[in-house]
Amino acid sequence: MSVFNGKHIYLDIYGESHAEKIGVSVKGFPGFTADMQKLTEFLERRKPSSGVFSTKRREPDVPIFSGINDGKITGEFTAEIINTDRRSADYGELYGKPRPSHADYAWYLKDGALDFSGGGRFSGRLTAPLCIAGGLAAQYLEMQGIYVSAYVAQVGTVKGASYKSQPLDAHTAAKLREGEFPSLSKKREMLEEIDKARKDCDSVGGVIECIISGMPGGKGDNLFGGLEGKIASLVYAVPAVKGVEFGWGFALSTMRGSRANDGLHYENGKVRLLSNRAGGINGGISNGEDITFSAAMRPTPSIFSEQRTVDLVKGEDTVIKIKGRHDACIVPRAVPAIESAAALAVLDEIL
Repeated sequence: MSVFNGKHIYLDIYGESHAEKIGVSVKGFPGFTADMQKLTEFLERRKPSSGVFSTKRREPDVPIFSGINDGKITGEFTAEIINTDRRSADYGELYGKPRPSHADYAWYLKDGALDFSGGGRFSGRLTAPLCIAGGLAAQYLEMQGIYVSAYVAQVGTVKGASYKSQPLDAHTAAKLREGEFPSLSKKREMLEEIDKARKDCDSVGGVIECIISGMPGGKGDNLFGGLEGKIASLVYAVPAVKGVEFGWGFALSTMRGSRANDGLHYENGKVRLLSNRAGGINGGISNGEDITFSAAMRPTPSIFSEQRTVDLVKGEDTVIKIKGRHDACIVPRAVPAIESAAALAVLDEIL
Protein backbone atom coordinates (compact mmCIF):
# COMPACT_ATOMS: atom_id res chain seq x y z
CA MET A 1 0.00 0.00 0.00
CA SER A 2 0.99 3.63 -0.45
CA VAL A 3 -0.36 6.28 1.91
CA PHE A 4 -0.89 10.03 1.64
CA ASN A 5 -1.71 11.50 5.04
CA GLY A 6 -2.56 15.16 4.46
CA LYS A 7 -3.95 17.84 6.74
CA HIS A 8 -7.48 16.59 6.15
CA ILE A 9 -7.43 13.82 3.55
CA TYR A 10 -6.08 10.30 4.01
CA LEU A 11 -5.47 8.09 0.95
CA ASP A 12 -4.38 4.46 0.92
CA ILE A 13 -3.76 3.07 -2.59
CA TYR A 14 -3.17 -0.67 -2.73
CA GLY A 15 -2.77 -3.61 -5.11
CA GLU A 16 -0.40 -4.55 -7.93
CA SER A 17 -0.40 -4.50 -11.72
CA HIS A 18 -1.16 -8.21 -12.10
CA ALA A 19 -2.91 -8.79 -8.77
CA GLU A 20 -6.58 -9.69 -8.64
CA LYS A 21 -7.55 -6.13 -7.79
CA ILE A 22 -6.33 -2.62 -7.06
CA GLY A 23 -8.05 0.05 -5.01
CA VAL A 24 -8.09 3.14 -2.85
CA SER A 25 -9.41 3.87 0.64
CA VAL A 26 -10.22 7.50 1.42
CA LYS A 27 -10.91 9.35 4.66
CA GLY A 28 -11.57 13.01 5.41
CA PHE A 29 -13.29 13.80 2.09
CA PRO A 30 -15.85 16.63 2.12
CA GLY A 31 -19.49 15.62 1.97
CA PHE A 32 -21.19 16.24 -1.38
CA THR A 33 -23.09 14.45 -4.14
CA ALA A 34 -20.79 13.42 -6.97
CA ASP A 35 -21.70 13.00 -10.64
CA MET A 36 -20.74 9.34 -11.19
CA GLN A 37 -21.18 9.56 -14.97
CA LYS A 38 -18.72 12.44 -15.02
CA LEU A 39 -16.29 10.32 -12.98
CA THR A 40 -16.65 7.49 -15.52
CA GLU A 41 -15.78 9.90 -18.33
CA PHE A 42 -12.76 11.11 -16.36
CA LEU A 43 -11.49 7.55 -15.86
CA GLU A 44 -11.96 6.85 -19.58
CA ARG A 45 -9.28 9.45 -20.31
CA ARG A 46 -6.68 7.38 -18.43
CA LYS A 47 -7.53 4.08 -20.12
CA PRO A 48 -5.62 2.74 -23.15
CA SER A 49 -6.89 3.90 -26.53
CA SER A 50 -6.55 2.76 -30.11
CA GLY A 51 -3.76 5.29 -30.67
CA VAL A 52 -0.19 4.39 -31.67
CA PHE A 53 1.01 5.52 -28.25
CA SER A 54 -1.07 3.09 -26.18
CA THR A 55 -0.69 -0.38 -24.69
CA LYS A 56 -2.92 -3.19 -25.96
CA ARG A 57 -3.91 -4.18 -22.43
CA ARG A 58 -7.64 -3.62 -22.05
CA GLU A 59 -9.17 -3.16 -18.61
CA PRO A 60 -12.76 -1.93 -18.08
CA ASP A 61 -11.69 -0.04 -14.91
CA VAL A 62 -15.20 0.02 -13.46
CA PRO A 63 -14.84 0.96 -9.77
CA ILE A 64 -16.77 -0.96 -7.12
CA PHE A 65 -17.62 1.48 -4.33
CA SER A 66 -18.20 0.98 -0.65
CA GLY A 67 -19.39 4.04 1.28
CA ILE A 68 -20.89 5.90 -1.70
CA ASN A 69 -24.60 5.51 -2.44
CA ASP A 70 -26.24 7.33 -5.35
CA GLY A 71 -23.13 9.50 -5.56
CA LYS A 72 -23.42 10.75 -1.98
CA ILE A 73 -20.04 11.07 -0.27
CA THR A 74 -20.03 11.45 3.49
CA GLY A 75 -16.31 11.46 4.24
CA GLU A 76 -15.03 7.89 3.94
CA PHE A 77 -15.22 5.45 1.04
CA THR A 78 -13.37 2.65 -0.71
CA ALA A 79 -13.17 1.96 -4.44
CA GLU A 80 -11.78 -1.22 -5.98
CA ILE A 81 -11.06 -2.21 -9.58
CA ILE A 82 -10.83 -5.85 -10.66
CA ASN A 83 -7.91 -6.60 -12.98
CA THR A 84 -9.48 -8.67 -15.77
CA ASP A 85 -6.75 -8.63 -18.46
CA ARG A 86 -3.75 -10.00 -16.59
CA ARG A 87 -0.92 -11.76 -18.42
CA SER A 88 1.81 -12.34 -15.88
CA ALA A 89 3.18 -15.08 -18.18
CA ASP A 90 4.53 -12.28 -20.41
CA TYR A 91 7.16 -11.71 -17.71
CA GLY A 92 8.14 -15.34 -17.09
CA GLU A 93 11.54 -15.05 -18.78
CA LEU A 94 12.35 -11.95 -16.71
CA TYR A 95 12.41 -13.68 -13.31
CA GLY A 96 15.39 -12.29 -11.44
CA LYS A 97 16.33 -10.03 -14.37
CA PRO A 98 15.57 -6.39 -13.52
CA ARG A 99 14.40 -4.29 -16.46
CA PRO A 100 16.58 -1.21 -17.01
CA SER A 101 15.14 2.01 -15.50
CA HIS A 102 12.15 0.20 -13.99
CA ALA A 103 11.83 0.00 -10.21
CA ASP A 104 12.83 -3.69 -10.42
CA TYR A 105 16.37 -3.49 -9.07
CA ALA A 106 15.51 -0.93 -6.38
CA TRP A 107 12.55 -3.16 -5.45
CA TYR A 108 14.96 -6.09 -5.12
CA LEU A 109 17.25 -4.06 -2.85
CA LYS A 110 14.32 -3.09 -0.62
CA ASP A 111 12.24 -6.29 -0.47
CA GLY A 112 14.38 -9.00 -2.10
CA ALA A 113 11.83 -9.32 -4.93
CA LEU A 114 12.74 -11.42 -7.96
CA ASP A 115 9.34 -11.66 -9.67
CA PHE A 116 8.91 -8.36 -11.52
CA SER A 117 5.58 -9.16 -13.21
CA GLY A 118 4.17 -5.93 -14.61
CA GLY A 119 6.02 -3.74 -12.14
CA GLY A 120 3.97 -4.87 -9.14
CA ARG A 121 3.02 -2.03 -6.83
CA PHE A 122 5.30 0.34 -8.78
CA SER A 123 3.25 0.01 -11.96
CA GLY A 124 1.44 2.87 -13.66
CA ARG A 125 -1.64 0.68 -13.26
CA LEU A 126 -1.93 2.15 -9.75
CA THR A 127 -2.84 5.53 -11.25
CA ALA A 128 -6.33 4.12 -11.88
CA PRO A 129 -7.34 4.28 -8.19
CA LEU A 130 -5.48 7.61 -7.90
CA CYS A 131 -7.75 8.94 -10.66
CA ILE A 132 -10.87 7.75 -8.82
CA ALA A 133 -10.01 9.87 -5.79
CA GLY A 134 -8.63 12.68 -7.93
CA GLY A 135 -11.63 12.76 -10.24
CA LEU A 136 -13.97 13.15 -7.27
CA ALA A 137 -11.70 15.80 -5.75
CA ALA A 138 -11.82 17.75 -9.03
CA GLN A 139 -15.61 17.66 -8.98
CA TYR A 140 -15.74 19.15 -5.48
CA LEU A 141 -13.21 21.82 -6.43
CA GLU A 142 -15.33 22.84 -9.41
CA MET A 143 -18.24 23.37 -7.02
CA GLN A 144 -15.96 25.85 -5.23
CA GLY A 145 -14.99 27.58 -8.48
CA ILE A 146 -11.57 25.93 -8.78
CA TYR A 147 -10.72 24.16 -12.05
CA VAL A 148 -7.79 21.86 -12.83
CA SER A 149 -6.77 21.15 -16.44
CA ALA A 150 -3.66 19.44 -17.80
CA TYR A 151 -2.50 18.76 -21.34
CA VAL A 152 0.44 17.40 -23.33
CA ALA A 153 2.84 20.27 -23.98
CA GLN A 154 5.71 18.28 -25.49
CA VAL A 155 6.49 14.81 -26.87
CA GLY A 156 10.13 14.08 -27.48
CA THR A 157 11.49 17.14 -29.27
CA VAL A 158 8.08 18.31 -30.53
CA LYS A 159 6.82 21.28 -28.48
CA GLY A 160 3.17 22.33 -28.57
CA ALA A 161 1.23 25.21 -27.04
CA SER A 162 2.21 26.22 -23.51
CA TYR A 163 1.08 28.61 -20.81
CA LYS A 164 4.60 30.05 -21.11
CA SER A 165 4.04 31.18 -24.68
CA GLN A 166 0.37 32.19 -24.79
CA PRO A 167 -2.42 33.24 -22.39
CA LEU A 168 -4.14 30.12 -21.05
CA ASP A 169 -6.50 29.31 -18.21
CA ALA A 170 -7.93 25.97 -17.12
CA HIS A 171 -11.19 26.46 -19.03
CA THR A 172 -9.45 27.26 -22.33
CA ALA A 173 -7.02 24.37 -21.91
CA ALA A 174 -9.86 21.90 -21.24
CA LYS A 175 -11.66 22.93 -24.45
CA LEU A 176 -8.54 22.86 -26.62
CA ARG A 177 -7.37 19.43 -25.47
CA GLU A 178 -10.56 17.59 -26.52
CA GLY A 179 -10.13 14.31 -28.34
CA GLU A 180 -8.11 11.13 -27.90
CA PHE A 181 -4.78 12.97 -27.72
CA PRO A 182 -4.97 15.78 -25.09
CA SER A 183 -2.65 18.42 -26.55
CA LEU A 184 -3.47 22.00 -27.51
CA SER A 185 -1.48 22.03 -30.76
CA LYS A 186 0.81 19.94 -33.00
CA LYS A 187 -1.09 16.70 -32.33
CA ARG A 188 -0.12 15.26 -35.71
CA GLU A 189 3.57 16.00 -35.20
CA MET A 190 3.49 14.53 -31.68
CA LEU A 191 1.80 11.34 -32.89
CA GLU A 192 4.37 11.02 -35.65
CA GLU A 193 7.15 11.34 -33.07
CA ILE A 194 5.60 8.52 -31.04
CA ASP A 195 5.06 6.32 -34.09
CA LYS A 196 8.70 6.68 -35.12
CA ALA A 197 9.81 5.50 -31.68
CA ARG A 198 7.33 2.61 -31.76
CA LYS A 199 8.56 1.43 -35.16
CA ASP A 200 12.11 1.52 -33.81
CA CYS A 201 11.02 -0.76 -30.92
CA ASP A 202 11.62 2.20 -28.63
CA SER A 203 9.66 4.75 -26.57
CA VAL A 204 9.52 8.49 -26.05
CA GLY A 205 8.75 10.82 -23.13
CA GLY A 206 7.43 14.35 -22.88
CA VAL A 207 6.05 17.16 -20.75
CA ILE A 208 2.60 17.65 -19.22
CA GLU A 209 1.52 21.13 -18.16
CA CYS A 210 -1.23 21.83 -15.65
CA ILE A 211 -3.23 24.96 -14.86
CA ILE A 212 -5.28 25.49 -11.69
CA SER A 213 -7.70 28.41 -12.07
CA GLY A 214 -9.79 29.95 -9.30
CA MET A 215 -7.42 29.08 -6.48
CA PRO A 216 -7.90 31.65 -3.70
CA GLY A 217 -4.88 33.55 -2.46
CA GLY A 218 -3.37 32.91 0.94
CA LYS A 219 -3.35 29.09 0.82
CA GLY A 220 -0.20 27.23 1.81
CA ASP A 221 2.65 28.31 4.08
CA ASN A 222 6.41 28.67 4.30
CA LEU A 223 9.11 25.99 4.26
CA PHE A 224 7.66 22.51 4.84
CA GLY A 225 4.12 23.83 4.58
CA GLY A 226 4.63 25.25 1.09
CA LEU A 227 1.94 24.70 -1.54
CA GLU A 228 4.51 23.96 -4.25
CA GLY A 229 5.96 21.18 -2.12
CA LYS A 230 2.55 19.66 -1.46
CA ILE A 231 1.51 19.64 -5.11
CA ALA A 232 4.90 18.35 -6.25
CA SER A 233 4.90 15.53 -3.70
CA LEU A 234 1.64 14.15 -5.09
CA VAL A 235 2.66 14.71 -8.71
CA TYR A 236 5.83 12.69 -8.09
CA ALA A 237 3.59 9.79 -7.06
CA VAL A 238 2.72 9.40 -10.75
CA PRO A 239 5.20 6.87 -12.20
CA ALA A 240 7.62 8.23 -14.85
CA VAL A 241 7.55 11.82 -13.51
CA LYS A 242 11.18 12.92 -13.18
CA GLY A 243 10.88 16.69 -12.84
CA VAL A 244 8.38 19.33 -11.69
CA GLU A 245 8.67 23.09 -12.19
CA PHE A 246 6.23 25.87 -11.29
CA GLY A 247 5.54 28.79 -13.59
CA TRP A 248 8.58 29.39 -15.76
CA GLY A 249 10.65 27.16 -13.48
CA PHE A 250 14.24 26.58 -14.58
CA ALA A 251 13.99 29.32 -17.21
CA LEU A 252 13.90 31.86 -14.35
CA SER A 253 17.48 30.94 -13.49
CA THR A 254 18.64 32.40 -16.80
CA MET A 255 16.86 35.75 -16.32
CA ARG A 256 17.66 38.89 -14.43
CA GLY A 257 15.31 39.82 -11.62
CA SER A 258 13.94 42.75 -13.61
CA ARG A 259 12.49 40.30 -16.15
CA ALA A 260 11.69 37.39 -13.82
CA ASN A 261 9.72 39.47 -11.31
CA ASP A 262 5.91 39.68 -11.54
CA GLY A 263 4.84 43.30 -11.02
CA LEU A 264 1.61 44.22 -9.22
CA HIS A 265 -1.17 46.66 -10.10
CA TYR A 266 -4.79 47.44 -9.30
CA GLU A 267 -7.42 46.13 -11.71
CA ASN A 268 -11.01 47.13 -10.97
CA GLY A 269 -10.06 47.69 -7.34
CA LYS A 270 -8.36 44.30 -6.99
CA VAL A 271 -4.64 43.62 -6.79
CA ARG A 272 -3.43 41.59 -9.78
CA LEU A 273 -0.05 40.55 -11.13
CA LEU A 274 1.22 41.98 -14.41
CA SER A 275 2.70 38.57 -15.31
CA ASN A 276 2.70 35.09 -13.78
CA ARG A 277 6.20 33.70 -14.20
CA ALA A 278 6.18 32.46 -10.58
CA GLY A 279 3.23 30.19 -11.37
CA GLY A 280 0.73 31.61 -8.88
CA ILE A 281 2.77 30.85 -5.75
CA ASN A 282 5.16 33.04 -3.75
CA GLY A 283 6.85 31.90 -0.56
CA GLY A 284 4.87 28.67 -0.68
CA ILE A 285 1.56 30.59 -0.58
CA SER A 286 -0.94 31.06 -3.41
CA ASN A 287 -1.11 34.66 -4.62
CA GLY A 288 -4.52 34.52 -6.31
CA GLU A 289 -3.28 34.04 -9.89
CA ASP A 290 -3.57 30.75 -11.79
CA ILE A 291 -1.24 28.07 -10.47
CA THR A 292 0.80 26.67 -13.34
CA PHE A 293 3.31 23.83 -13.36
CA SER A 294 5.02 21.38 -15.70
CA ALA A 295 5.85 17.71 -15.14
CA ALA A 296 8.61 16.07 -17.18
CA MET A 297 7.99 12.38 -17.93
CA ARG A 298 10.70 9.94 -18.91
CA PRO A 299 10.24 7.49 -21.82
CA THR A 300 8.47 4.25 -20.94
CA PRO A 301 11.25 1.88 -19.74
CA SER A 302 9.61 -1.19 -21.30
CA ILE A 303 10.88 -1.22 -24.88
CA PHE A 304 11.13 -4.07 -27.36
CA SER A 305 14.84 -3.58 -28.18
CA GLU A 306 17.55 -5.69 -26.53
CA GLN A 307 18.90 -4.20 -23.29
CA ARG A 308 21.75 -5.10 -20.96
CA THR A 309 20.94 -6.17 -17.40
CA VAL A 310 21.93 -8.79 -14.84
CA ASP A 311 20.61 -12.17 -13.75
CA LEU A 312 20.30 -11.86 -9.96
CA VAL A 313 19.75 -15.62 -9.57
CA LYS A 314 22.83 -16.71 -11.53
CA GLY A 315 24.93 -13.68 -10.59
CA GLU A 316 25.96 -12.84 -14.14
CA ASP A 317 25.44 -10.28 -16.89
CA THR A 318 22.72 -10.97 -19.44
CA VAL A 319 20.63 -9.41 -22.20
CA ILE A 320 16.83 -9.20 -22.21
CA LYS A 321 14.16 -8.38 -24.76
CA ILE A 322 10.91 -7.34 -23.11
CA LYS A 323 7.65 -8.84 -24.35
CA GLY A 324 4.07 -8.01 -23.43
CA ARG A 325 1.94 -4.88 -23.90
CA HIS A 326 3.42 -1.47 -23.25
CA ASP A 327 2.86 2.19 -24.14
CA ALA A 328 5.22 3.69 -26.70
CA CYS A 329 4.49 6.97 -24.90
CA ILE A 330 2.80 7.12 -21.50
CA VAL A 331 2.42 10.91 -21.55
CA PRO A 332 -1.13 11.22 -23.03
CA ARG A 333 -2.63 8.71 -20.57
CA ALA A 334 -0.86 10.36 -17.63
CA VAL A 335 -2.67 13.69 -18.12
CA PRO A 336 -5.68 12.80 -15.87
CA ALA A 337 -3.27 11.33 -13.31
CA ILE A 338 -1.45 14.67 -13.09
CA GLU A 339 -4.81 16.45 -12.75
CA SER A 340 -5.77 14.01 -9.99
CA ALA A 341 -2.58 14.60 -8.01
CA ALA A 342 -2.99 18.38 -8.28
CA ALA A 343 -6.69 18.26 -7.36
CA LEU A 344 -6.07 16.16 -4.26
CA ALA A 345 -3.26 18.47 -3.09
CA VAL A 346 -5.41 21.58 -3.56
CA LEU A 347 -8.46 19.99 -1.95
CA ASP A 348 -6.45 19.01 1.13
CA GLU A 349 -5.19 22.60 1.38
CA ILE A 350 -8.54 24.42 1.09
CA LEU A 351 -10.65 22.24 3.39
